[in-house]
Amino acid sequence: MPPLSATRLLTEWTWSTGGVLLAVALTAGYLALVVRARRRGVHWPWTRVALFLVLGIGVLIYATCGPVGAYRTTFMFMFAVQVVLVGTIVPVGVALGDPMRLFTAAAGHDHTWLHRGLRSRVAKIVLHPAVSAVLDISGIMLVFFTGYGVAATRSGIVEGLLLVHLVTIGVAFGVPLLVEELLPRWATPPVRIMLAFFDGLIDAVPGIVVFTRSYLLMPTFPGFGPAAAAARDGLSPMQDQRFAGGALLLATELIGVPVLGAVFMEWLRSDAVETREVDARLDEQEAARRAVGASQVGESGEPDDEPWWVSDPRLSDRFRR
Repeated sequence: MPPLSATRLLTEWTWSTGGVLLAVALTAGYLALVVRARRRGVHWPWTRVALFLVLGIGVLIYATCGPVGAYRTTFMFMFAVQVVLVGTIVPVGVALGDPMRLFTAAAGHDHTWLHRGLRSRVAKIVLHPAVSAVLDISGIMLVFFTGYGVAATRSGIVEGLLLVHLVTIGVAFGVPLLVEELLPRWATPPVRIMLAFFDGLIDAVPGIVVFTRSYLLMPTFPGFGPAAAAARDGLSPMQDQRFAGGALLLATELIGVPVLGAVFMEWLRSDAVETREVDARLDEQEAARRAVGASQVGESGEPDDEPWWVSDPRLSDRFRR
């Protein structure tokens, strides 16, 4: 590779079979669900589609086929940037596309194989915030503290496996934060904001650990060889490793702010939906009272003034929470 410069961060592109195949698979699956949902009469918001394509697929292509992907085998810090983009930004883009609600809208019900799988005990354990956060962190640590990362820079097959792995563990944590049905009942919107905040703190651990190591974590990294000396322009392997730790730390902390914003916007959306349900239910109750008179008499002959949020079995548990 030629020496890295500011212009090459925009102009240097490469081909990544794993990245392209993953991008095509995600895009085709998502758009197929959008088409199916629209055929059922569900007008899926184009803002969701745009977020999925730009933050999800666009960042995936940039991280694998763009300058980050082009220099991933030359500089360890570029490899670290790719890992954090694919493992954090891409899952956020996928989550903002709201794939679970889209799948439900496309199927027309919530009794599909996917819904049954997500309601299973194994899925509930994996998607629990504590478990998914540990999986997310350990998955990134595994890349730098084993031969996994080096193998991904030397083999296209391992690179594809790494990309799928990073997106999967990122989605396992990111999507439940934005989909109320995938988390336990105690994970209310304020709790999910707190979880996203603590996730931003925990995500800093891999960057700090990589930055503070006094030995090379990936001594056989391709960029440390003599063939890349001209492109590295005197950058030592240890300096490169510290830059990699700094890149992991900076990227995860910068990404934490949009994630918090996305969870907060989902809270506002959920609150707006709940408000409309309450208003509609109150309108129905008022219309029923006007139809039968000023008061409703129960079987005992006494006026039945029990409020609907207690008497309605569909909503009582929800509103008590």
